[in-house]
Amino acid sequence: MIRRLEVLANIAVIVTSVVLCSVLAKKYFLTANKQTVAAATTGQSLSANAPAKSGLQAGMKVSLPGIEWSKSSRTVLLVLSTTCHFCTESAPFYQKLQQQKPGNVQIVAVLPQAVEDGRQYLNKLGVSVSELVQAPLASLNVSGTPTLVLINNTGTIQDLWAGKLSDGQTERVLARIAESK
Repeated sequence: MIRRLEVLANIAVIVTSVVLCSVLAKKYFLTANKQTVAAATTGQSLSANAPAKSGLQAGMKVSLPGIEWSKSSRTVLLVLSTTCHFCTESAPFYQKLQQQKPGNVQIVAVLPQAVEDGRQYLNKLGVSVSELVQAPLASLNVSGTPTLVLINNTGTIQDLWAGKLSDGQTERVLARIAESK
C-alpha cells in the first residue's frame, strides 16, 4: 500500500513538473508580441502603440550624432547591414524610394560597418542617400535589419517598418513617406 502511494506521488510530481515547464516555456520562450513578430517577418508598419522588437516606437525621439533632423521636413532612416541578405534583396525598393521621395525628405543610411564599407555596399546596390552614418544598431535600439524609420524635423519617430517589404507594402510605405506633414 505504501509502495503504491509512493508511485502515485512520484507520478503526480512528474506530471506537475511537466505542466509547469511547458507553461513557462510557452510564456517565456515560445511566444512574443504577435504584431512585432509579424512586422519583423513581413515588413508591416510598427506605428501606433505597437512596440517594435527593436525597442523603437512611434512618438519616440531619436538621437543620431551628426544628423540634423531640421534640415528637412522628414528623414527616412535606412538601418541596414552589409551582411543582411534582406537588405540586399530590398535594393530595388531603396532605389525607388530615392526616385520618388519628395524634395523635403532626406534619406540617411545607418550601418554598423565602417562608412567606407557602407558606401561601397550602397554603390554596389545602386542606392544613393543624403548621408551615411556608422553606428552600432544597439545605439538606435534596433536589433535587426532592414529597419526603416520615418522621422519628423524634430527627431520624433512618425512610423517604422521592420523586415523585407512585400510589393504591396512598398507602395503603402512610399505613400506614407510622400504624405505632406
